[in-house]
Amino acid sequence: MRQVEESAKNVDLAIEKALTKLGITQNQAEIEVLSTGGLFKQAKVRVTKKQTEGEVASKFVENVLEKMGLTFVVELEESETDVKLELTGTETGCVIGYRGEVLDALQYLASLVANKGKEGYKRIILDTENYREKRVEKLNSLAKNLEIKAMRINKPVKLEPMNSFERRIIHSALQSSEKVVTKSEGTSPNRYVVIVPKDYSPSAQKPERKKMHKFVYRSDKKRR
Repeated sequence: MRQVEESAKNVDLAIEKALTKLGITQNQAEIEVLSTGGLFKQAKVRVTKKQTEGEVASKFVENVLEKMGLTFVVELEESETDVKLELTGTETGCVIGYRGEVLDALQYLASLVANKGKEGYKRIILDTENYREKRVEKLNSLAKNLEIKAMRINKPVKLEPMNSFERRIIHSALQSSEKVVTKSEGTSPNRYVVIVPKDYSPSAQKPERKKMHKFVYRSDKKRR
């Protein structure tokens, strides 16, 4: 039940009755006064439960997927600070995209729609087939392997461009390392992480020896 109409001897009492029936607070409700009442007439109100950020995001995602010609069930899990939308369907590859680009874009748009006009901000997390957790595990493993490589060659190792979420995973994976430090360079969308050995010094690196090219002068003129 999302909407009720209630009557009472005044507007405030009618609103209170409606809120109690819906089990919500006044901040969660849209209130329409149908009648202020009178001497022999009761006040009447219509109270509608507002959609939560999670419900708005879920509806948006469902509409987008439908227009893409994809059939998915969207499961909603919402707390005071976060919204998690789990997508269940048969064409998950289309929703994930290359390295999660489609999933990230859909999550970003859902976040904009859900938080539009809100005073606070609720984080929207979109996932399917546990892709997010698998990606985190893969990036953690990558960070450790590249830490070893940076130490072996004693030079900075540059990763490919990543979004801010994935860069944070790399930084977090190596933040307690005693051997390397990480930093982000470049500008979005081509911003990337660099893993640098702690004892690396560019000035200490031996400059490459320039190859000497011999110049041979030849003359076609015959000596007389």
